[in-house]
Amino acid sequence: MSAKMNTAKSINILTLGRILLILMLPLHLATAQNGGVSSIFTDAGVGARALSLGSAFVAQADNPTAVYWNAAGLDFIGKRSASFFYSSLGYGTTYNFIGLAYPTLAIGTFGVGWARIGTDDIKETEPDASLSSVGDYSINQFFVSYAKRIRKSVSIGGSVKLERPDFALGNNISDSGIGLDLGVIYRPEFDNVLMRDISLGVNLQNIIKPKVRLVDQSESSPTNFKIGLAKPFRFGEERSLFRLLFDLNKSEDGDGTFHIGSEYVFRDQANLRVGFNDGQVAFGAGATYNNFHFDYNFGKYFDGLDFSSRHRFSVTIEFGKSRQELIRIAQERREQELNIRLQSELWFNAETEFNSSMEDGRLQYYDKDYLAAYVEFSSAFDAASSLQEIAMRLRGEVTDDPEANMRVETANSSLREAQQMLEVANARSDSVRREEQKAIILEARKSAIEQELQDFILEHREKGIAFFKGGFFIRAISEWRLAVDRISRMDPETVPAWVAEVKLQLENDIKTAEKQLQGNIQETLRRADALARRGQYVQALDELNKVRGTGISEVERKEIERRIRRMQGQLSFRQNYDDGVRFYAGKQWKKAAAAFERALKTKPNDAKAQTYFEEAQARAIATVQQMPPNLRAKYVRGHALYRKGNYQEARNIWEQILKEQPYNKTVLDAIDSARERLNKQQRH
Repeated sequence: MSAKMNTAKSINILTLGRILLILMLPLHLATAQNGGVSSIFTDAGVGARALSLGSAFVAQADNPTAVYWNAAGLDFIGKRSASFFYSSLGYGTTYNFIGLAYPTLAIGTFGVGWARIGTDDIKETEPDASLSSVGDYSINQFFVSYAKRIRKSVSIGGSVKLERPDFALGNNISDSGIGLDLGVIYRPEFDNVLMRDISLGVNLQNIIKPKVRLVDQSESSPTNFKIGLAKPFRFGEERSLFRLLFDLNKSEDGDGTFHIGSEYVFRDQANLRVGFNDGQVAFGAGATYNNFHFDYNFGKYFDGLDFSSRHRFSVTIEFGKSRQELIRIAQERREQELNIRLQSELWFNAETEFNSSMEDGRLQYYDKDYLAAYVEFSSAFDAASSLQEIAMRLRGEVTDDPEANMRVETANSSLREAQQMLEVANARSDSVRREEQKAIILEARKSAIEQELQDFILEHREKGIAFFKGGFFIRAISEWRLAVDRISRMDPETVPAWVAEVKLQLENDIKTAEKQLQGNIQETLRRADALARRGQYVQALDELNKVRGTGISEVERKEIERRIRRMQGQLSFRQNYDDGVRFYAGKQWKKAAAAFERALKTKPNDAKAQTYFEEAQARAIATVQQMPPNLRAKYVRGHALYRKGNYQEARNIWEQILKEQPYNKTVLDAIDSARERLNKQQRH
């Protein structure tokens, strides 16, 4: 290489030192590993936090530097995050790393990284001392990584690496190589205090060895086996802990190295660290502010006079929502979609009923049967009112949704159309009735008998019409039949000519009312059932009482009576159930148990009421009990999960204890506390 530099161009002494530092690093590793030109990145490590822990990070690997230390750790990262690392190696040479972790809900976590050791602005000059060119000389390693938890406690992952030395002095003296790392992290769930929250990690570096060329020598980095253990010890504050980490590295071409790290975390905000990297002492500290994590390290990369201790810095930034938040949002979205589908189905049914009633009403109107048309338009008006209610529920508080606004406008338009046709049919019906009255009065004036008959018929006919319009079809039929019976008892020879037409019209009106009565009974039953499904039992009973009484068949009467008894039972159940829930929320356990017991007498197979009753009864008679060692260990394990904010998992463990000690007040109070924390999380 010196011959090339002497023939045409020259490099000053400081610049040459900077280049030689980069060239010496692989040779240093080759000597340390007893042969072969090894990648500098295999032993150097990345990230100020990991280096502060003596490079014992295989089992922890909980930030984007996991693409280097153990890709399996990526799927234990809860948020999207990026890490930036900087260190000086002397002679103007720097060591940098950038990493990104991107967790998903279903398909694992992806990661990328870029590590670079290099020196910039190296000046080459011509023999006459004039500046010829400025170049950058570096070693780069790129990572593309992926990890997936195959079980809740086991994650596997891998990193594909592209290593590229870039030394362009005259002719290219370097080449690139591709390698592969595979890793596993296992975090079992133990009840034992010493084994709780332990983490085990394995990383096989260079399973596929990256082959690189440096000058005229082409070598591949040796396979490196790393196994590690991490164990946190929690004490005092819930978010404070002390963590110990151990790693053992074994290269196929060299002796094994041992790494130890320790870390004290104070309230998830400040960290102090000390480690031993194969005999080299490392120190460090860290701080957290919102989504920013700052880390510092002071120590050596390698043993030797050429590699003094250096300051190193890292910044890790978290952004976006956590996995738990995304899962909760997805659940809320599914519930919203289900509700929209249900409301859309109700919309379709109401729209179909509206269109059908409007069409039938128009046909009756064009046939001049205005009273029947009035009934159909009244049904259409009720359906349009339902459309309006559904449309407002679908729109909710979001007023800028075009589709929801269009449904509201459609419902309002339908309501106006039904109202208009209802008023027109009513006006025409009244007009026809007035004309008929005039004709009857004119004819009836012929005699006193006709006058008396006229008064009787008009009185009962008008009463029947009023009852009909009010939906009281039984009473309308009764009034009209009085008029028909009066006409039928008359001597045919004395019956005025106009009576025959009136009788025919009354008989038609009776048939219309009977038809509407039958439909009204079915509609009332349907409406009562709909109100009952929404829990409006008082309104449902009011609907049934409208058709309860005379004028209906015995079968219909029995069916209505049966439904009334059933809804009265449901109303009693709902009242006692609601009382029980209110007492339960206020922790008045005895009153709650009594209320749920009354509810179960009405509806003995209701699972929710049974569950509430058992829980309230248990809390009402619960006492503080001594727990045997196995149950005490479970209780302590649940308490540890509770302190970490895993309230659902803590609750599941404590509920296992209740199978053996169902009236243990200590455990029941702990479960209630976890349930309150979960409810608070959901509200926020």
